[in-house]
Amino acid sequence: MTEPPLTDGDGRAAGVRDWVLPRTVSASDLGPLGEPVSEHNGQAIAVKPLTDHPGWLAKLYRPDQHPEDADRLDQLISAPGTLPEADRALLYTGTCWPAARIQEPGNPAVGCVIPMAPEQYRSELRRGAFSERRFVEIDWLAKSDESIRGVGLPPPGFAGRLAACLQLTELAAILESLGLVYSDWSFSNAFWSPEQRSVYLIDVDGCQPKKMHDIHQPNWADPLTPPGTDADEYTDRYRLGLLVAKCLTGRRDAHAFHTVAASPWPNQPAASEVLLDMLLATDRERRPSAAQLNQALSSGPYLRTTPRPTRTALPPLPPQPVTQPVPESPAGAHQPVKEPAQTPAEPPGAGSQAGWILVIVIAAILLFAIASNH
Repeated sequence: MTEPPLTDGDGRAAGVRDWVLPRTVSASDLGPLGEPVSEHNGQAIAVKPLTDHPGWLAKLYRPDQHPEDADRLDQLISAPGTLPEADRALLYTGTCWPAARIQEPGNPAVGCVIPMAPEQYRSELRRGAFSERRFVEIDWLAKSDESIRGVGLPPPGFAGRLAACLQLTELAAILESLGLVYSDWSFSNAFWSPEQRSVYLIDVDGCQPKKMHDIHQPNWADPLTPPGTDADEYTDRYRLGLLVAKCLTGRRDAHAFHTVAASPWPNQPAASEVLLDMLLATDRERRPSAAQLNQALSSGPYLRTTPRPTRTALPPLPPQPVTQPVPESPAGAHQPVKEPAQTPAEPPGAGSQAGWILVIVIAAILLFAIASNH
């Protein structure tokens, strides 16, 4: 298992096998790099393991990065030193926080050194007769316990879902306290450990102060952040609320909204209100903070700092399968049944064709009998 990076008194990062790493390094300082574990993903052209330093990765950026990225990376690397000890420890154990900036002559932001996700976030996933050991994305929490059990993972139940969402919102609150915008809250940017009931946030080296380019995946667009405008803390709040709603309910469609609106969590009475304000508020600046959501999930109160926002309507539910009622049973119960599907052996109209053929055959027999009598 990979150990999390630590920060010493000089702000330098130390990790696996007591490797002391300065804030700025060159590629030659890192030694040989292994085969890429990821390529052409977002701003990175490749993510490669450091052969001489197990548990560490070099994330190499595209050459068209902005000149100010070097300063931004330095600020990210130093930021944990400003946090309380508990928050700093959670940031290091729950994210792949950058430990050093990689530079070369003429390019101050070649990439950064990040820790590899701990092994506890890998599991054996079964798909029919095949299985694969891989990192488990938080995407699985947006599915039912039955679906999760079907691939060989232990079903989380509500307690497991809540534990993961508590850590997720705590990490989001730390980023918000640092004035950082993450933007890309989605299924693929966090790993989930069913056994440890924990999460691990990746791609955090892309965080920017106050605002950044609006990065999102399909179905994660913020309706109150117009296309072409930057993402900010209010964009982050919407996407965080959407991710938590889907993971808590095990649904990824409009049913997640309706389940939240039904307030199904008696031990977290404020959670539904916070989530609905994050998702449906018509004034984006009245969306609750990540810290408020974390407090509500921790069974705490929802203390609004502004008047209650007006909300948009719940999104419509997807259409339900068509069902037909059956005749009333002797017990007086009506049981809906699905309309039976026609089989290839009986195409549409086959029954009526058979009826006409039978009539013609009978008529022919009668005509033959009359002709024989004459």
